[in-house]
Amino acid sequence: MLVQIAACRADSSRFDLTNHLDLFTQGRQEVISKRLPADQRRTVAGQWLLKQLLSRKCPDAVFPLVFSYGWQGKPELTDYPGLGFNLSHSEGWAVCALCAAPVGVDIQQERPTGHRIARKFSPPEQAMLGSLPPEQRQSAFHDLWALKEAYCKCTGDGLRTPLHAAMFTLLPLTIDRPGMVPALVPFPEQGYHLAVCVQTQEKLQIEFEILT
Repeated sequence: MLVQIAACRADSSRFDLTNHLDLFTQGRQEVISKRLPADQRRTVAGQWLLKQLLSRKCPDAVFPLVFSYGWQGKPELTDYPGLGFNLSHSEGWAVCALCAAPVGVDIQQERPTGHRIARKFSPPEQAMLGSLPPEQRQSAFHDLWALKEAYCKCTGDGLRTPLHAAMFTLLPLTIDRPGMVPALVPFPEQGYHLAVCVQTQEKLQIEFEILT
């Protein structure tokens, strides 16, 4: 299963809404224009990434895209029902994943909040983190956090799903949910963790790039 993932810096004025009105319907433009500038740019950057990936796969794609929403509220590409996509952002980065199956992607910047959130992980995951040397624990925690967020976004449940609902191991990387395949994607900027989860039985082939 091919998974295309693209990332870009989302904190640049190049992603001001006025530069990318073609990505949004009039109604969406009005909604986004009411957000803070940083939030506007993250939204625009995510849609720009989706446009880049989709245009390669479907050169005749027409923008702005039309979205429909599942019963859990996860957006879907109305005119491309065979394609799944997902967006994420953290601080100055935005990422987009596209593949021919339901997909979730998540990027996390390391932050000193791990102990509080880790208490919501499953007991085996907490034990695994506790067994690691302190210098490895922070990185492993954020890998798990990104994987769990990617899983929740793949299912469409989002924050409705508790963090202990799906259990992961890191070495080797596994998930205790049949029909779900997770992956960690090396990210070029230190301190960021990128994970993807796909609803498939196939092995993942990941293509990752930074777009400028």
